Amino acid sequence: MTLPFEPHNDPDIASVWIWFQFQEALIGESSASVLRNIGPGSSALRPHEAQFKGLTQGEVKEFFYVQRGLLELLTMFQLLATTEAILRIEVKTRVAARKKDGLSRRFRELHKTSGDRIRLDEDILGALKEEGVPAIIIAAFRGALKLRHWLAHGRHWHPKLGCGYAPGDIFDISRALIDAIPQS
Repeated sequence: MTLPFEPHNDPDIASVWIWFQFQEALIGESSASVLRNIGPGSSALRPHEAQFKGLTQGEVKEFFYVQRGLLELLTMFQLLATTEAILRIEVKTRVAARKKDGLSRRFRELHKTSGDRIRLDEDILGALKEEGVPAIIIAAFRGALKLRHWLAHGRHWHPKLGCGYAPGDIFDISRALIDAIPQS
């Protein structure tokens, strides 16, 4: 199946979170089913569970543990990418509408000097900070951007993140930033 690659003008981190919870539940249900069906005297494995035939319970648990870890990494990446999309759409909307508030003026100035090459960290987050978004919210998102860079570039180095992250942490950081965007 080939999907159309079209812009989404209504990105939403809540939908990413719902998807994560659904996938997490599927992993849990699949793990439980396989563990029930690989033991002696159990019913036959379903066709999609055949890959687990002959594995020990420990090996099955390890497989699903890895799958859950991959799901968490993918979810954190998607939450950060979706938050970036929300911020970039906010910039485009404010520039196009020529709104008069301070943030809109800053975005128009950035657009005038950089065109469509406005940088997320230095430009957008910098403008938000200058317009009163609390520094702690900006700093938390900037820290999470190190995670995004690590994920986006193939995880081939040991990241210096400063703290560990779970999907719920990234959701909270992203939600705080989105909610802190000044009204126009």
